[in-house]
Amino acid sequence: MASHHIPGVIAENPVYSWTDDTKAPSKAQDELLAVQNKSKLMNSGVKEATKGSTFAYTDPESIKQKVRDNLLRPSPYNVFDFYHEKGMWRTLAMNSMFENTTLGVIILNALYISIDTDYNDSETLMEAHPAFQFMEHAFCAYFSFEWIVRFMAFKHKKNCVKDGWFVFDSILVAMMVTETWIMTIVSLITGSSGNMGPSAVLRLFRLLRLSRLMRMLRSLPELMILVKGMVTAMKSVMYVLGLLIIITYVFAIALTQLTQGLVVHDLYFEHVLISMYSLLIYATFLDNLADFCDAIREESLPCLFIVFIFVGLAAMTVMNMLIGVLCEVVSSVAETENEERLTTTVIAKMQTVLKSLDEDNNDTISLQEFGNIMGVPQAVQALEEVGIDPVGIVDFAEMFFIEEGQLVELSFKRFMEMVLDLRESNGAKVRDIMNLWKKIHPKLHETNTELESLKARTTRIEQILGTLAKEAQRLADQRERKLASESGNRKPRVIVRVRQPGNKPALANM
Repeated sequence: MASHHIPGVIAENPVYSWTDDTKAPSKAQDELLAVQNKSKLMNSGVKEATKGSTFAYTDPESIKQKVRDNLLRPSPYNVFDFYHEKGMWRTLAMNSMFENTTLGVIILNALYISIDTDYNDSETLMEAHPAFQFMEHAFCAYFSFEWIVRFMAFKHKKNCVKDGWFVFDSILVAMMVTETWIMTIVSLITGSSGNMGPSAVLRLFRLLRLSRLMRMLRSLPELMILVKGMVTAMKSVMYVLGLLIIITYVFAIALTQLTQGLVVHDLYFEHVLISMYSLLIYATFLDNLADFCDAIREESLPCLFIVFIFVGLAAMTVMNMLIGVLCEVVSSVAETENEERLTTTVIAKMQTVLKSLDEDNNDTISLQEFGNIMGVPQAVQALEEVGIDPVGIVDFAEMFFIEEGQLVELSFKRFMEMVLDLRESNGAKVRDIMNLWKKIHPKLHETNTELESLKARTTRIEQILGTLAKEAQRLADQRERKLASESGNRKPRVIVRVRQPGNKPALANM
């Protein structure tokens, strides 16, 4: 009689023991082992699968980090990085009111230069009206104070030369101090009038103060957008201007040849360069176009028709194309700059909120801290400014902080990347589809593995039940044969009726 030890048929790793010569179903066992090996392979990762091969596997996360490092742009220059970490000078130099006051003084000084140019006829400051003297000393005193504040804010003074604006302002302040104070003191000591002396030459450099108006770009982002737009569009503008030059050159040659012997030839088309100049001024910039066309009409209608063609190509097509290119580029730059500025603002606000709510001071965000952040009005308003729905983002908390059924904490950088990806203006891209597939694929693989394992176990159970059914049938057949054999060996019983005299017949067993 075969005995079968079948412990835990539906256990995670069933063990089958066969003690007789009855063979186990090898196909089902092979399928089960294949499923288990496949699951083990996926759990251990591709690194374990390629162990010992010539392929050197690298963790995908490390590859991504290398790519990010290669694509990483250097952080934008910020002079505040060279300042003291704390202190009076740093606080004053970084104060927005101080910056705005300095900007206002720069604008006021630029306006004053025009007034000084029109009404101050004195050759030296000492000979000027007291009002002009007061204004010069006031501007010099404020710019000197502003320079001292910025200089003292540097932690290491040698870093001053690394800031281009500080170096430029230092030169302007030095020239202003020399003109306003040093030369005045020298004149008082020597008693010279200073006529056409060094002070008169230094006054010519007063115009350089107007260059400080460029500092407005740092305080007015809209002006910076226009400047960046012009710089970005420079390449496209050069191509458009190149096309205009080619068109002008072709028509200049044609008109120079066709106007030979005419009066307009000596006036406008004497040679090719003069023809290009005439077409540029009169037919492109449309300066006094009527007189230009009337002079040509009186002598040659074909030449006038050619001029009209040139006006249509150059003034109406190419020049308007140039305007369109500038508008398109400036619009794109403005969109990028505004988005970057809003992103920087929301990151700064969120970082400030996080520092105040980071309970364990580990610079990471947990699910509980995320809930606390969403309860801060400043953080919610910052999210709304960049087009993120603060209410809807709560629904994604599970996706952020739960991985494989475990709570995780995110770094601030990772958290902000995930949050900014949820902006309503963002459209789905191939990268988003791939990220979604990467999140769903492990779940699908796990489900598929479980189904394959269940299928193998079911097949195994069916085969075991079939084996048990055959064994039961064999035992039943064996019992029937045994009963049949026992019934064949049993002796027949003979019943004999014996009649006794005077009595009823009696039964006797033989």
